[in-house]
Amino acid sequence: MNVLSVCTNLPTQQSPLCGLFVRRRLEELAKLVPTRALAPQPWFPLVRPRRTDPAISTENLTVDAASMFYFPGVAKSLDGFWLDRCVDRWLDGMDPKVVSDAILDAHFGYPEGVGCWRVAKRRGMPIFITIRGLEVDLFGRSSRGDQLLQALCEATGVIAVSHSLKAAAVTAGVPADQITVIPNGVDAATYSTGDQANARSSIGYESAGKLVVSVGNLKAVKGHDILVRAVANIQSDCDFQLVCIGGGVESAWGKSLQDLANELNVQDRVHFVGSKPPNEVADWLRAADLFALASRREGCCNAVLEALSTGLPVVATDAGDNSRYLEEPWAGVLVATESPIDLGVAIKSCLERKPDRPLIAKTVADVTWASVAKTVVQCLTSRAPRTELNTDQ
Repeated sequence: MNVLSVCTNLPTQQSPLCGLFVRRRLEELAKLVPTRALAPQPWFPLVRPRRTDPAISTENLTVDAASMFYFPGVAKSLDGFWLDRCVDRWLDGMDPKVVSDAILDAHFGYPEGVGCWRVAKRRGMPIFITIRGLEVDLFGRSSRGDQLLQALCEATGVIAVSHSLKAAAVTAGVPADQITVIPNGVDAATYSTGDQANARSSIGYESAGKLVVSVGNLKAVKGHDILVRAVANIQSDCDFQLVCIGGGVESAWGKSLQDLANELNVQDRVHFVGSKPPNEVADWLRAADLFALASRREGCCNAVLEALSTGLPVVATDAGDNSRYLEEPWAGVLVATESPIDLGVAIKSCLERKPDRPLIAKTVADVTWASVAKTVVQCLTSRAPRTELNTDQ
């Protein structure tokens, strides 16, 4: 069995932090079964020229990059068709023996899932689609939503990264027995416990006060505006700084968040520092006293898993599967979404506690990318029984 994975969100030389969570799963999968990936790169004449941005391959995983024509900002219902053509050309360039014993593995339902399903249907190949959360916004919408639902219903199998996402897909009309829940993993070698003082020295954090860290790109769905309002609701006698790590600082939404901090007079306590590579994110988490997340929607939140893996207590909204990782009171606190007052109360309360960081880290000790990959292989082989697992690598 060969696994041929497709995702528009994979690391490239110009965007090395893009889609790390997808690549980590594929890297571990490649240790168990021959795996190759494609990163389609959208282009349109003049507006978005063809990119010369090589994808980043690793020792076990070859990642190809290929241009994918599309219409920027319009006719999005055609994106599945354009991706279909891109994947078809990719397969045509391979050894036919590889393709004849291959499974298509699409990451994200649209356009990857729809495009790969079209290719698989035409070529008679097994197709698995992993849904990660963005699909929820498409369910119920005409055209793209209809295409997505048909692809999920007719795929060989669907992998959802959270139970909440599976429930949303079932509500949309996907048969429950079509979906296997396989959460994300965490890289414990990177996100490990460590000395807080050393970590603070490493990141250059010199304040004697408490440090609250939030990790996530600056998008409305991540709820940073709620988090800023929560900080404003916490009395000034609680000495702490909030550092938000994630891309989008220069976007319109990112600038509006900075304006909000100024408006609420918390600009001296709220800092947006942009994206950081994993090793630096891990240092920030080890340096922190608390992790805070105010997401309006989640699937399986990588940032929560990574924070817990460093032994950092978490305050998060009850979105996605966050509740499954915060069952123990000493691991963190769940609050309702869209509630800056409740979030502020929880942050202040948690900052007054002394966490048992080794104990917190144990809550996700078994949530590894290696275990995720093994479960994925079991799913592929059980649902596509004519394939055989080749472990001679």
